[in-house]
Amino acid sequence: MFLRSFLTFSLFLLFVSFSFSLTFVKVRYGVHKEKIRLVFDLSKKTKYRVFLLKRPYRIVVDIFDKKAKLKKISLPKGIKYRTGRHKWGRRIVLQPYREYDVKVFSLNRPFRIVVDLYKIKTFKFKPKFTKKIVVIDPGHGGKDPGAIGWRGLKEKWVNLRIARYLAYYLRKDGRFKVIMTRRGDYFVPLGKRAEIAIRNKAHLFISIHADAAPKKNPRARGTQIFALSPKSAERKKREIMRNMYIAKLLINDGGYRYRSTRIILTDLAFKITLEESVEFAKILARELKANLKRKVYFKGIKRAGFAVLKTPGTPSVLIEVGFITNPYEAKRLSSSKFQRMVAYSIYRAILRYFNLKPR
Repeated sequence: MFLRSFLTFSLFLLFVSFSFSLTFVKVRYGVHKEKIRLVFDLSKKTKYRVFLLKRPYRIVVDIFDKKAKLKKISLPKGIKYRTGRHKWGRRIVLQPYREYDVKVFSLNRPFRIVVDLYKIKTFKFKPKFTKKIVVIDPGHGGKDPGAIGWRGLKEKWVNLRIARYLAYYLRKDGRFKVIMTRRGDYFVPLGKRAEIAIRNKAHLFISIHADAAPKKNPRARGTQIFALSPKSAERKKREIMRNMYIAKLLINDGGYRYRSTRIILTDLAFKITLEESVEFAKILARELKANLKRKVYFKGIKRAGFAVLKTPGTPSVLIEVGFITNPYEAKRLSSSKFQRMVAYSIYRAILRYFNLKPR
């Protein structure tokens, strides 16, 4: 009896000590006449960061504590959220249906992070909608046929047809400005393709490809998406420090002449590319799986250093739609119906990324 009581008491002490080592986070809100107040209650004082992202508009709350645990999140209607776990702690991303003026401060005893959302004053006139600039890159072309697949199917033609279908959906929608790196069967250097996105200040860059299987695995199949890797971004940043032409494209107010300015703005541009590219890749993956279902075998999202992904300031992805060397997938890649389905899936992902409703 004594041993059982002792063990129970020991387990209780262990649970209590473990609980005290964690940082519990609860989120509550209050709606006032002039603002919405969000309160993040923490069980102990913790370092934090709050910042805004656009395209689409989001409020990001980072809690720098590896042991932070989200207990309850209560938010008003019209504010969606998602959470993420990182090596440094927890991230809570809030996505309101509209933009706010945001003011942030903290209170002690108990420790709280307060985020006040003030409605932005609106004017009577309706602001003109700015079209989103999407650069579509059909891989290969001209003297570069890309992979040669089953029964001589050339990758450059598959890429171009899917790209044309995607351009059709975006132009028909009317809310996008579409720029294609090539419109026909001609060669465009890789660096030039990325430069087109940078020069046009694109909101999104999508490179379309088909894969080829290695000799060791001739029956390889599947669809996969690539986003820029951090190592490749670092190498490209060093290159931009030496390349005044690219720096001038990024910084068009003359500040590119100063190294300190180039460093700050290039770091910021690549931060957008790295984080937003992965965000769009996740949305694209969900749309491909939802619309194509069993027609594709999805192999996941990977990070790479492809030249076309090195577009500072522009979220960029490269999609390998399928293996052109696989007879089963080659038949689908050559099918106009399948090409349209792929293009429509990408179009739907673009709508979701920019928080737009289908028309």
